[in-house]
Amino acid sequence: MRADNESVLKSGVLLYDRVQVTDGTEIRFDDWELRPRSGELVREGKVQRLPQQPLRVLIELLAHPAEVVTRERLVKVLWPKGVVDYDNSLNAVVRKLRAVLGDDSETPRYIETLPRIGYRFVGKVEAAAVDEVVEPPAPGSPIIRRPVFAIMILLVAAVGMTLFLRSDRTPLAPLAAGTAPPANTSPRRTTNERAYDLYLQGIFNRSRRDIPGGPLAVENFEAALKLDPYYADAWAGLAETLSGEALSMRSPLVPTYERAKSAALRAVELDDGLGHGHAALANIYMFFDRDFAKAEAELDLARRSDPGYGRVWHTQALLRAFQGRMPEALEAMQRARQLEPMTLLYGTNYGLLLYEARRYDEAIAQAKLLLSSQPRLDQVRTVLIRALVAKGDLEAALAQLPLRVNERPTLSDAGLVYAHAGRVDEARAEIARIERIGKEGYGVAFDVALLQTALGDLPAACASLNRAIADHSLRLLYMRLETAMDPLRGEACFKEVERKLYGPN
Repeated sequence: MRADNESVLKSGVLLYDRVQVTDGTEIRFDDWELRPRSGELVREGKVQRLPQQPLRVLIELLAHPAEVVTRERLVKVLWPKGVVDYDNSLNAVVRKLRAVLGDDSETPRYIETLPRIGYRFVGKVEAAAVDEVVEPPAPGSPIIRRPVFAIMILLVAAVGMTLFLRSDRTPLAPLAAGTAPPANTSPRRTTNERAYDLYLQGIFNRSRRDIPGGPLAVENFEAALKLDPYYADAWAGLAETLSGEALSMRSPLVPTYERAKSAALRAVELDDGLGHGHAALANIYMFFDRDFAKAEAELDLARRSDPGYGRVWHTQALLRAFQGRMPEALEAMQRARQLEPMTLLYGTNYGLLLYEARRYDEAIAQAKLLLSSQPRLDQVRTVLIRALVAKGDLEAALAQLPLRVNERPTLSDAGLVYAHAGRVDEARAEIARIERIGKEGYGVAFDVALLQTALGDLPAACASLNRAIADHSLRLLYMRLETAMDPLRGEACFKEVERKLYGPN
C-alpha cells in the first residue's frame, strides 16, 4: 500500500489515481464480485483477498471493459515513481491476477493480451452497486459528484495525454515530409498524440481475425507517418504488416515486399536501436532477398536491442528451420510463444515446425487445439491437412478442405490431398487454378512443383522447382523440410535449386 494513501484509508475510502472507491462499491463480472476497498474477491460464497498490485490492475481493467489499457498506463498505476525492468514486473503481476481468476492467456475468458500494447478485459461487467463517487476537490473548491465511469474516462484521457506526449515539451505540430526532425526528439515515440493513436490502431487491426485487417493496418500506419514522418515505430509496423500481406497472398508479392523493405530500412535509419525494425528487416532479407547472412546480422541486432519482442524469436525460429537446425528452431518458436502467448502466428508456426520435423501427431494436436478456438485460421488448418496426409489419413484430410475460409495462403492443400487420394483430374485442375493466381503477381511455382511431385510427374516438377527461384515463391525456403518433396530429393534438379538457394555448402 502506498504511503500517500494511508491518511485516506483511515477515513474508509481508498484512492486510486484521483478516483475514490467507497466501502459500498462492488463490481460484478460473470460470477465474481470484487470489493475494491477490502481487496476481496468473492465467488460462490468463497472469499479471497487480492494482493495490492493485482487488485490495482483488475480495477483499472474493469473500469474500461472491452477497451485496451496500455502497458504504459498500468505501469503508471503500479509504479508512479518508476521501477526497474517494469515489463517483466508487469507480466508477473498479470500472471498472478490470471492465476486467481483461473484465466488462461491462450484462451482468455477475462484478460486478453495485446502484445506490446496492453491488456483488455473481455468478460461481462455488471453495473457497480454504487454509481457515484466523490472526486477529490482542489483546495478551497466545493466537492463535485460525478458518475464513476464518466470520471474514469476523463481521468484516463488526461493521463493518456500525459503518457503519450513527452513530459518535457509540448506536442509538436505535424511534420512536413522532407523536413528534418527537430532537435531532442525521441526517434521512436512520436510527440503527436494522433499519430500514436493511429499506430495503436494499426497494431490492433493487423491482429484481427474477424476480418482481413491488414489493409486497414497499412492505412493506419501510413496516416500516422503523414502526421510524423520520423516516427520509427510506425515505419517498422508498416514494414511488418506489408510483409504479412505479401506472405498471405493478399497483396502482389514483389511490389509489396519492396515497399516493406523501404519502410524497414527507414525505421532502422531513424533508430538503429529499434528491435522490431531490425526484426522486420531480417524477415524481408530471409523471405524476399533470400540473403541469410544479412538476415542473421539483422536478427543479432534485434536480439540485442529488444530480446523481449516475440517476432525476433519467431523470425529466428524460421531461419534456423531453413538452415536445418530444427531443435534450435523449435526452441526459438517456443520462446516467442512464451513472450507473447496470445499471438496466433507463433502458435500456428510452432505447429508447422512440428510438421516439418515430422512429428505429425504433435502437429495435429497443436493444430486442433488452435482450431478449437480459431476455426477461421486457415494457416493452422493447412498444418492439420498436411500432417493428416503425411500419416495417410486421407479421409480426415478431405473432410478439412470445405472448412477453409480462403484458399490463397495455402494454395496446394486441396491438390495435395487429391493427388494422394488418386483423384488425378481434380489435382491437375488445382495446378491450373494455382497457375492462374500466379499471373496476378504471386509466387506459386513451388506449390505447382509440390503437386506435380505428388502426381509422380518428376520432370515437370523439376521445371517448376527451377522456376520457383525466379517467381519468388515464398514457400521455396521449405524445400529441404517439406515431406511432400521427398520423391524429388534424389533428382539433380533438387540439388541444383538447393545449391542456388543456400549456396554450395
